[in-house]
Amino acid sequence: MDPASPRAEPQAVPILTYHSLDESGSVISVAPLAFREHMRILRDRGFSGIPLGRLLDAWNGGAGLPPRPVVLTFDDAFRNFEEAARPVLQASGFSATVFAVAGRCGTTNDWPGQLARVPRLPLLSAAELRHLAAAGIEIGSHGLTHAALDGLSAAEAEREVAGSKRALEDMLGAPVRVLAYPYGRSTANVRALAAAHYLAACGVSMAAASTGHDRYALPRIDVYYLRQPSIFRTLGTAPGRGYIALRRLGRRLRARARPS
Repeated sequence: MDPASPRAEPQAVPILTYHSLDESGSVISVAPLAFREHMRILRDRGFSGIPLGRLLDAWNGGAGLPPRPVVLTFDDAFRNFEEAARPVLQASGFSATVFAVAGRCGTTNDWPGQLARVPRLPLLSAAELRHLAAAGIEIGSHGLTHAALDGLSAAEAEREVAGSKRALEDMLGAPVRVLAYPYGRSTANVRALAAAHYLAACGVSMAAASTGHDRYALPRIDVYYLRQPSIFRTLGTAPGRGYIALRRLGRRLRARARPS
């Protein structure tokens, strides 16, 4: 069975992926006003926004979860998280996980392989990440340089996966427990490497997460496909699950067509 598609469980929890909150309309962008509306919808429907670590702790027998948990994650650690997301999260009583590219903190997202149509924007600095961590935002790793991990040698993968963890922990003075694979790409060896250093790691399969999933291939739902509030409102409903399943199928077909 595909580890990203186990039998549905009633306890399945959506893990949502945001990147940048800006007005560009790019494939990694959600408009700040749309994000604000997303959080209002979640709050009004009784959802509680939590960081990934809290979900994992509950799955491992720790404290229970709120009645309708949803995990909020933000890849790349754009500075606009501080400006556009944190105040909204705080007002909603939500928390989140920010996945930082350890070797790019305080610079921009102009890494090799970045799409030309994606805006180049500032990333949070080490001091800003420490401030967020002190405020209760979980900081996870998104690699050292945002390299696609499935194309690296064993030594390079070790540097990206383990080296980024060490760099962030030195930066924060606190443990870094979770990883998001850049571009969602991994291999069995990369997942084994992640398992040696992290509590869990996330991919990009469009599905809610449950205890039946591989902890090192956790699916997430890319909010770009739900960015319109009218679509976002279907999250957790039968029509919403059908829509996400179609998007998941589309991603699989595109991945198969991608040159190896």
